[in-house]
Amino acid sequence: MCEWPRKHARAGRSPRTSIHGLAGCFAGHSNFGGRYPCLVAAMLACCLSGLAGCSGLGSGDGATGSGLVEAPDDTPVMTPAELGRRYRSLYEEGVRLAGNRQFGLALGAFEQAAVLKPGSADALCNVGACYEEMGDPLRAINIYRRVLQLTPDDPDCYANLGTSFIKLYHRENSPVWRKMARDAWRQSLALKPDQSDVRAFLARTESIE
Repeated sequence: MCEWPRKHARAGRSPRTSIHGLAGCFAGHSNFGGRYPCLVAAMLACCLSGLAGCSGLGSGDGATGSGLVEAPDDTPVMTPAELGRRYRSLYEEGVRLAGNRQFGLALGAFEQAAVLKPGSADALCNVGACYEEMGDPLRAINIYRRVLQLTPDDPDCYANLGTSFIKLYHRENSPVWRKMARDAWRQSLALKPDQSDVRAFLARTESIE
């Protein structure tokens, strides 16, 4: 699964969302603006039914609501081998750019990779992680939900989801977001118990009243 390094990136895999950057969130240092008030209200309402109740929400553009770019009509037809090579090239470029913290450029590369290979949970997860790094946790949540539709037992994606929720908590100081972060992190730990950093962040949220 996709992996945004909390400590180290593993070779040949993409970085995961910046859980290592949560210290600023816990200190209340949030630079995110409230750009989607209608979506916030909808997500607050859906929390009563738990995490699964939010699976259809998101702020994506276009008819599909995916937030991803659409393939142009004049896209050249590629053979499967050409498509695979192009996908790998875009994916690796996105990893390189993300490693340099050029998240806007990395987002473009991962979006193009996801268009070429719509079933790639790795590329899609990295689209969400780029949105989160660029200050748009609501859109990241929408993308992570799509990843979980493809790979419902993905502990990394649940960890990323918790990160987006806790950022919204520190933006709006609403206990609802904090609860959703806890639920996502608990699910991540249930699927993959050996995550000391996620366990530590969960403990910190449980100490907040």
